[in-house]
Amino acid sequence: MRVIPFAAVFTSLLFARFAVAGTFVLAERGKPAECTIVVEPTAGASYRYAAEELRDWIERLTGVRLTVASRGTGKAIVLEKGMDDDDAFRLHVEGRRLYVTGGKRGILYGVYELLETYGGIGWYASWRTVVPKAQRFAVPADLDDTQRPAFRMRARRWRDVRRNPDFACRLRLNGSYPGDAPAFQLDERHGGTGWRQSGGGHSLARLLPASVYGKTHPEYFAEIDGVRRTQGVQPCLTNPDVLEIVTSNILAQIRGDPTADCYDVTQNDYGNFCTCAKCKEVDDEEGSRSGTMIRFVNAVAERVEREFPGKQICTFAYQYTRHPPRLARPRHNVVVKLCPCECDFSAPIGESRYRENVSFMKDIAGWAAISPPLYLFDYVTNFRDYLHTFPNAPVLFANLRTFRDYGVAYYGPLGNGEGLHSDFGELKGWLLAKGMWNPDRDWRPLAERFMRGYYGEAAAPYVLAAFDILNAPPKDTATLPALIYEDAWDKRRVSDEMLERAAEQWAKAVEAAKGDPECLHNVRMGAAGVDYSRLSRMMLPLRKEWATRHPESFAPDPRLPELLDRMAEYEKEAGGALRYQEHADRHGKVVARIAAAREWKMGAASDVAVIGADRLELAENRSRGQVGRRIDDPAATGGRAIMAYSKFYGWRVKYFFRDLAFDKGEKYRVRVRLRVEGTGNPGEAFSAGLYDKNQKRQFLVSKRYDVGETSDRYAWYDIGGITPTDTSMVWISTAKPSDAPPATMSIVLDALEISRVRGQTPH
Repeated sequence: MRVIPFAAVFTSLLFARFAVAGTFVLAERGKPAECTIVVEPTAGASYRYAAEELRDWIERLTGVRLTVASRGTGKAIVLEKGMDDDDAFRLHVEGRRLYVTGGKRGILYGVYELLETYGGIGWYASWRTVVPKAQRFAVPADLDDTQRPAFRMRARRWRDVRRNPDFACRLRLNGSYPGDAPAFQLDERHGGTGWRQSGGGHSLARLLPASVYGKTHPEYFAEIDGVRRTQGVQPCLTNPDVLEIVTSNILAQIRGDPTADCYDVTQNDYGNFCTCAKCKEVDDEEGSRSGTMIRFVNAVAERVEREFPGKQICTFAYQYTRHPPRLARPRHNVVVKLCPCECDFSAPIGESRYRENVSFMKDIAGWAAISPPLYLFDYVTNFRDYLHTFPNAPVLFANLRTFRDYGVAYYGPLGNGEGLHSDFGELKGWLLAKGMWNPDRDWRPLAERFMRGYYGEAAAPYVLAAFDILNAPPKDTATLPALIYEDAWDKRRVSDEMLERAAEQWAKAVEAAKGDPECLHNVRMGAAGVDYSRLSRMMLPLRKEWATRHPESFAPDPRLPELLDRMAEYEKEAGGALRYQEHADRHGKVVARIAAAREWKMGAASDVAVIGADRLELAENRSRGQVGRRIDDPAATGGRAIMAYSKFYGWRVKYFFRDLAFDKGEKYRVRVRLRVEGTGNPGEAFSAGLYDKNQKRQFLVSKRYDVGETSDRYAWYDIGGITPTDTSMVWISTAKPSDAPPATMSIVLDALEISRVRGQTPH
């Protein structure tokens, strides 16, 4: 904690206000304490903690230590119950007493409002608190301020507030996440959790485990293309036995965790919903695939209410269930969790003309009409590259106002819960806390206050300049949205020129902060994001495979060694808290890529690249379990291969052209070397193709091979031709399910061959 002088602007505004209204002085530096903090001896733990917090922070602010007592006849700050909302509070002066009236959490929020608004204290991170050295602590003599939060539940998915309940409480966050360690939970002294969830999302795989029922009861699981599948699919929600099993397991969960408010019955985190005749009939009648889900969840919730009145069941409106049903209405004890994960977040969610935003606004209006109150899962970071620019800070408050106006009561922002120092992560977590309480405020002065407090007065102007460069309003949200899975090397929205200008401002901020070690740390960690994005782009040419006649054109930027060293410094300074991607394995791949960049050597000119199995990406799926593995195979080109199990349908192996040195504008041919482990049945063995997410024709090539066209020995199979870009990729898929028994047990992939072809047209 740093004790610093009042900022001039804050001081002038504060005392100008008091000069007009008159003041009620609570403590004055150098003078004996005249005021007592009064709290009833029978008050709960949060009231006693609020009294201690008020006493301790006033002492840090003024040097005066007030007494906490159960009664007082003179000048006093009285902490008392009296609000009808656990989170609400009222501050009002009557005579020689300042009353802080609040619910069990509101009493703390009222105390923090006093300290922040009238004392100038700033809680910006668990490691960064700014306490002015004040001559006196006073409030207006006519103070009368009642506040209630805009959202009943305000979750804390950023790592700092998630792991530090004291800090979260000071930001008026009252939510929690299932699975958090007890030390991270809001306890009695914080007034407890405002609305606690049990079990976590995507729960149907747990409530109806395929490992228990898959072999004996395939009818419990989704029918897809006429075949019951038991792995990586949703349950069959019209099966009465499924309802009985899921309900029984939910009731057991409630008995084991009876203090939670909400219990999830939520779809698994993939598609593959049931299309059997009964499920399809319901969904067709409802005009949405949410039809079977809502009817199923209603039935669970009805049974739960008989034994546990007051408990709620939550379910998702997510991906294929996002559109509201035509006829079904969620029961009064069902909470719908609406998820706008496909949306553009560079502009206010209701103003962006991106197609998913237009669709989402229809969905939220539909759900608001049939299912108030709503839960809104917001997506407030870039999950593909946590450190890369995600320009949503300027629109957070506008989005919160939209959500509130459509009846959202429970708000859960999904930020970087795994690491610190993502793209303006500390600022966004702080701003969201302010907005969850009152989104009608102007976000910009709050952001500027945070920057002065967190980065320091000297560095803040340069940080703000970098912020404005990276968060410039979008030119066209319809074609250039900010999505939650965006690669740092993708230059379409954040240009190299923007990154370089922002880096210059961060460098100035670093110089300005050198007189303050704590601020310098914050500035350096903030600069890591821009440097990471620059480094990601500089590492693109560092390929191990070469299919180019101009290798010299892939020479890296001469600043690469400097950025590699700087990234290593950031990682060391962050003490393990720097996280590149959401999942640990993908984070590890980024770490390995940065390490490998130090060993880079330029390749020779070549028309053909052969990419071995260890350089191909095995597309695992955590929800399905292991879908393949890497194996040693002496018959493979490099002695290694990938075995992909046919029981899991989908793109199992991928290769991205950004990992290849190729000549732009030239045509290439792609082949795959693999063998098939057959079952003796006819049918499809595998399919493969070429894909580019940024071209209008996304599926450029798709080829299917039947088992009769393949061999149990390694052989080359043609995929097709392409004029690639950095966003192109090769995919190899296991066979699509059919009515017949499967033709293969697995496909074993050895290598890809990508060859430069001149004078031929890809097809």
